[in-house]
Amino acid sequence: MPVRVRYAPSPTGSPHVGNLRTAIYNWLLAKKEGGQFIARLEDTDRTPERYVPEGVWEIEESLRYLGIVPDEWWVTGGPKGPYIQSQRLDIYKEYAEKLVAEGKAYYCYCSKERLEAMRKEQQARGVPTGYDRHCRDPQRREQMRLKRLSEEGVEPTPVIRLAMPLEGQTVVHDLVRGEIVYENRSQDDQILLKSDGYPTYFLACVVDDHLMGVTHVIRGDDWLSSAAKFMAVIQAFGWEPPKLVHPPLILGPDRKKLSKRHGATQFMEFVREGYLPEALFNFLVLLGWSAGEENREIMSIPEIIERFSLEGLSEHPAVFDYDKLRWMNGYYIRHSEPGRIVGMCLPYLIKSGLISDPPKPDELEMARRVIPLEMERMKVLSEVTDLVGFFFQPLDYPHGYEEKAVAKWFGVPHLKPMLEMEIEAYEALPEWKQESLEKATREVAERLQVPFAQVVHPTRVATTGRTVGPGLFDTLWGLGRERTLMRLRRVLQRV
Repeated sequence: MPVRVRYAPSPTGSPHVGNLRTAIYNWLLAKKEGGQFIARLEDTDRTPERYVPEGVWEIEESLRYLGIVPDEWWVTGGPKGPYIQSQRLDIYKEYAEKLVAEGKAYYCYCSKERLEAMRKEQQARGVPTGYDRHCRDPQRREQMRLKRLSEEGVEPTPVIRLAMPLEGQTVVHDLVRGEIVYENRSQDDQILLKSDGYPTYFLACVVDDHLMGVTHVIRGDDWLSSAAKFMAVIQAFGWEPPKLVHPPLILGPDRKKLSKRHGATQFMEFVREGYLPEALFNFLVLLGWSAGEENREIMSIPEIIERFSLEGLSEHPAVFDYDKLRWMNGYYIRHSEPGRIVGMCLPYLIKSGLISDPPKPDELEMARRVIPLEMERMKVLSEVTDLVGFFFQPLDYPHGYEEKAVAKWFGVPHLKPMLEMEIEAYEALPEWKQESLEKATREVAERLQVPFAQVVHPTRVATTGRTVGPGLFDTLWGLGRERTLMRLRRVLQRV
């Protein structure tokens, strides 16, 4: 049977990086085994504080950004659709009723008030909370139905609960963690179908996995505690369970569960900050998976596909190292085609007001010259505004100049003659090239009889307002003749 795996996000907001790691593992297994990667939208939880319908767009964009577009999903459809659970309610009702007819599930008429009182009483006694199976008994179930009919004046709509085995054990086989045994007596009679007609996760997920031919279920470690309920529903239907895989939990640097207190956790936050798709893919896949003994950290996606196996997954928690991600992203920026990075940086320059929307031809030409100069230092694309902003901003000494830089380098005694000589030399250059600029500047230093650095640093401050940036002659070339001379003249006039 060909491998079929699924990514099943819920629209509860922007997707978490842990969700995308799960999607990557599913996609990799499908690619490695020549199978299919499907995605379905699990949108049956309509609790107002959790249901975020606009989050669907970010789910779609995150998959596209990583380049792991499903073979079948709600966007393009497929032979096993629909791929949105809220469009499959009749299917879930049919299968829930089937379990009731077979005595493997039952109607429950307990009111919210009774359930709340039951929970409070359990808490007061210090015992685990859970449904007391009141309606599992047919006589008490009918009494509860009649009681609610009398009180409410209308026929109450029941929920459907799974009749969990009262004895024995449920065994879950996990390909990472091995065999896990759950005592049935500790399991609740889980609701399968709610009174509003919407299924719970356990019913919808199991039915969809079966009907869509899913062979492997790779999902987060946090689902492991409910794996017995998942397996019990499968067994109630008499179906062959898919192979289960629970990758390890993702922790923050303090080894506590990754959360907003550690930094960004939503995948699109990293996209907006300017992390490249291949960097995010490479980083996330290594959070819980190893390629083997050589322990390589930088791998192309084709290399990862070739090496990927479920045996490489760890059962130990993985630490999300933000510094390592920045380092890895910087590596991928440095090894990217400059034109690609320029194109990806333009939105940041536009948003900051440094260039027009759309960019004018001269602004675009400037961006093409100067952004590649800073690729070596760039860790995330959003840094581009700070790194190259001085190329675009109209510096007007002393406005826009770093005070410390001015204090350090504009106090040299040869500043004015240096500026005068540079203006004269740069104006006379037949070609505005790095080599010509360096030669002219060295000649200025020789004429002034000062060390070369005593010319380079004041010149950098005069033309950029700062002490850090690309090499001086790359910088002057990027600024262009007109802008360089204008800034040198303005400083000369005002120092």
